Formats: sequence, C-alpha cells, structure tokens
Amino acid sequence: MSDKDMNKMPIGSDSEIDDILNEIKMHSQLEEAAANEPEIQEAEEVIPEVQEAEPEEADTVDEVMKIVSEEDEPEADEESAETEVAVEEEGAEEEAPESEAEEDFVLDAPAEEEQIAEDAEDGKTKQFSLNDADAEAADEEADANINSDKTKEFSTVKEGEAGFDMMSLTNETGNPDDTEDYYEPPKKKTGLIIAIIAVLLVAIGAGVYFGFFYNKEEPEETTTSTTQSTTEATTAAPVIGTLNPLTGEAGYNEAALGKRPVAVVVENEYSSSPVRPQWGLNEADIVLEGESEYSTRLLLFWADYTNMPEQIGPARSARPPFIRFSQLFDSIFIHAGLSKTKGNYTGADTVFETDNVDHINLLKYSENGTYFGRDKSRTSTIEHTGFLNGKNTAELITKANINTSLNSAKFTQLEFNETAQPLSEQQATSVNYVWSNRCPKKANFTYDASTAKYTTTDFDSRFGKANLEFENLIFLRDTTEYIVKENYKHGKSETYCNYKLAGGSGAVLSQGTAVNIKWGVTNGKLWMTDESGNPIKLNPGKSYIGYGSSNNGGSITIN
Repeated sequence: MSDKDMNKMPIGSDSEIDDILNEIKMHSQLEEAAANEPEIQEAEEVIPEVQEAEPEEADTVDEVMKIVSEEDEPEADEESAETEVAVEEEGAEEEAPESEAEEDFVLDAPAEEEQIAEDAEDGKTKQFSLNDADAEAADEEADANINSDKTKEFSTVKEGEAGFDMMSLTNETGNPDDTEDYYEPPKKKTGLIIAIIAVLLVAIGAGVYFGFFYNKEEPEETTTSTTQSTTEATTAAPVIGTLNPLTGEAGYNEAALGKRPVAVVVENEYSSSPVRPQWGLNEADIVLEGESEYSTRLLLFWADYTNMPEQIGPARSARPPFIRFSQLFDSIFIHAGLSKTKGNYTGADTVFETDNVDHINLLKYSENGTYFGRDKSRTSTIEHTGFLNGKNTAELITKANINTSLNSAKFTQLEFNETAQPLSEQQATSVNYVWSNRCPKKANFTYDASTAKYTTTDFDSRFGKANLEFENLIFLRDTTEYIVKENYKHGKSETYCNYKLAGGSGAVLSQGTAVNIKWGVTNGKLWMTDESGNPIKLNPGKSYIGYGSSNNGGSITIN
C-alpha cells in the first residue's frame, strides 16, 4: 500500500475503527449516491494528488515488501505474486502491492480489532480470516473482480475473506486519468500512519539485509565443496600406463597409439635347415603358424611398426588364409610375392582386390636392402633369402601411401589381465600340436616355471637357436579344405590349404595352466570364450597362435 493510501486509512480507538469499516462498506453505494453526496466531489479533487504520487517510491516499497515476504511467508508471497501478475494484465499495477501491505497492516492490529465488522446491508457480524487458506481465497476473489471488468467499483469486504481491496485506480482503458471515483478518508491520523510506515520500513530493511546477504553465501560454499570433491576424485584416480594392444605390456610407445599394426609373412620350411632360425622371430608381438604347402607358414605381428628389428625373414609369398587372419587386426600386410587365381583356386591377388587389403609386395622394390634385401649367407636358393628391413618399415609404408590410422571397428582388442595369473586349475606343463594329417610339421612346447614362459626347439637349426619364449599359447582349430590348382607351372599342379575362418574349438595355455575355448569371428573381429561363454583374458606378454584343422586330423594334446 502506498503512503497516500495509508494516510487515508484512520487508526485509533474502537469507534474510529468502526467508522473506517462503515465507510468501506458504503463504497458499493457511492456510485448510486454520487450525485447527492458531497464526498464524491472531494474524491474528484483528490485524484490529481494521486496522479502526482511518485511511482518510484511505491515501486521501491513494493520490491522491498516482496523480498521480505519471500523470506518470511513464501506461500503467501507466491499467491500475492500471482495476484500481482493478474492485476498488471488488467492495467491495475498498484493493486497487488496495496493488498499485500494492507494485509501486513491488519496482522499488526489487535485481535479484537480484527474480529468485528459491521455489515452495512444486513447488519450481520462478519469475521476476518487471517490464515493461509483465507488469504488464498482473497487473492482468487481479487482476480475474479479484475477479470470481470469491475475495476470501476469499490471492492467490499466479503464473508470469509482475509482482506479487502481499497479500490482500483484505473478503468478498463488502464489510464489513471480516466478514473471515475476515488474515496479519501479523513486526514486527522496522518502523523500516526507515517510513524507506522517508518517502523515497517526499518523492519523491511533489516529483513532485506539478512535475507539477501545471508543466503547469498550458501551457493559459494556448495560450489567450493563440489570443487574440492572433484579435485579429490581426480587425484585418487589411478594412472594407467600405455599398454601394447597386442601384448598388454606397459611401456608402449605413445606415438604408436591409434596406429595400425603390421603383419609380415615369414617362411617355415621344416625340411630346409638353412631357413632357420628365422630373422626377427623372437621380437614379434604375436607369431601365427598356419598350414601351407608341404609345411607351415608364419605371420609375424608388430603393434608398433616404428620399433621392428633390422632383418625380418625369410620373407615369403601371400596366401588367402593369412591375409584374412591379418585383417582381424586391421593390419598392413607385408609379403614377398603372392599366389594367383587359376581355375577353382582363388589366389591372394583376388583377395587383395576384393577385400580391399592394404599390402606391400617387397618384390616390387630394389634388393639393395633399403626396404628389401637378400641374405645369401646360409643358402643360395633365391626364395629362402629375402628379408624386410624392419628399421625402415615406417618409411616404406609412407612411400606406399598407405593409411596408418587404426580402424577400431576392424581391430580385435585382445583382453589381458593386469597381472599374470593362472587360467584354471588344469595343469599344462607341455603341449603337442598337429595341424592336420597332411602336414608333416608338428609343434611341441614346454613350460618353464622359472620364467613363467613356454619355449620350443621347433625353430632351431644348425645355424642357431631361435630362443623363442611365449607367455601365452593359443590353439585354434578351423574347418579346412584342400584345393588343387592345375598347371601350376610346367604342367605341374599345386595343392593349397584353405581355411574357412568359421570358428570352432581350441585351447589357451598360460602360467602352466590351460583352458578349453570356443572361438569365432563376428563383424570382422576375433572372439574367444571358455566353454561357459566367459571371455578369455590373456596374461601380459607375447603370444603364439597355432592355426590348424578341425576336420582333417588336427589335434591338441595337453600334458
């Protein structure tokens, strides 16, 4: 309520209160008696004074009252705010603040002054209700009066309401100049009203100070607490070293992260001792051995092609099963020569094209040793002498214009234990592996408990020992078939072993223990589980993969 409105409201004895209430009840009759009552003329004379009232002061009081109401009576304030919005929409901007201030004033009055009001029409006693429910009813009634276009009439006290509206200062047009009626009560209590307003303003100021500045600090404390918790959580997070994706070992070259591995085809002719031991065999991350013509062939994997030995070989030609297995790891395939399609046989040349394989044929490069060279110190047979210069592999890949970014959708992410542990309770101190009944090559591995690795002499020869050691042995048995290519050369035929890559059974050995597995390929990725369907986790270190037949006499014997 503005200062002027409160100046118009007398405060004093019981008789004075009764006079005020009687005058309020008579508001509804003023319109009919406007022509006969001299008070109407007085009201018209007061209108300019109302127009001259400073809106800044009223707005300031209104804002302060709203802040105090939010601190002390949130429910009443919310209802008052809704009433205030409704009043603004009808052009009566000051009515809601008046109701709010008036309600506060009535609450400060003595209880006996709030109880009794004379009904001007029927003489019945009315009782003011000051609880929250009645306050809400009063707000709703005020909204109803505004929405029903009654802004020209004085508001009367209705039965069961918590307060009353003095009047509306605007008509339907929302223009104060168009106000028709205004009632001005006697001014004999102006001094008392000013004193009460001063007390209210002091109380409001105190409420604003404590309500605003005290509550303002809480978000800062919450933010600080949240920041401290986040910092502690970040500090407590374990730092994991960079792991080699093919071995699970720490200390991997971070620059190689997200780069494709390479797979190099290496010879393993068992009857020709000059090809053994192979160059670079014991530095590979993974060694795959699969059946080929008359023996087996090797596929050596390196995750980091910038960290390879200088001489890798003897490099040999590509075969479809090895190409397709290399693609399970999105590898760049490096070989020296390739088999070609003829008759019923689909050669490596066709697979490279149809499968869109990135590969490097070393035979297309000079034999000066920069990328490809020949070592004839052990034999003069040409196919057993070629080698890859591993130190220049990165330069060779760049020269071949091959994309080196790893495609995770095509890469089999092997799972590793953080630290080495037994796979099961089944002991596995040695293993014998047969590829098929048509392959004379056999594999034999023995577990060395002192090093926790499996070793083999299968790659040794009179030219030296391979010194191969593996933390993990993986044996995969697949469906195979043999395809004869007629007129291979000079009227001779050649028989190739073809793998279906269809999945099947197998075994994994590590830490002197073994577990039988199931394996397969889904969406171009290799998966391995135990017989219960749980994923296989390898121990950190190098792995050997024996890739044999499940339908042509292949076998695994674990001791």
